[in-house]
Amino acid sequence: MLLAEPGPFRTDWAGRSASETLPEQEIADYAATAGAARAFFRENTGGEPGDPARAADAVYTAVTAGDPPRRLLLGGPAYDMAMEKLDELRAEFTAWEDLTRSADFPAHR
Repeated sequence: MLLAEPGPFRTDWAGRSASETLPEQEIADYAATAGAARAFFRENTGGEPGDPARAADAVYTAVTAGDPPRRLLLGGPAYDMAMEKLDELRAEFTAWEDLTRSADFPAHR
């Protein structure tokens, strides 16, 4: 099983095919969060770095490989964000290693 994790791609996902909430139905409390995200996607549609055809080729290459990955990051932004998250996780795990290990029986330390 392969899990494809794409970054931003030039599809029509946030373009003219996107379903939008009517202005009179927007909830003001969400303007700074979900509303800002919708606006960002809408404003940046068509300029995404990912090429859908190249992504399809990459997925095909991965699934037909002898030992395919369980997760396939697609596009530079997906890779960069994943590496940043891994660095954050490693730092947090390392900072709490002693407490983490203290949960074992003494004979297993």
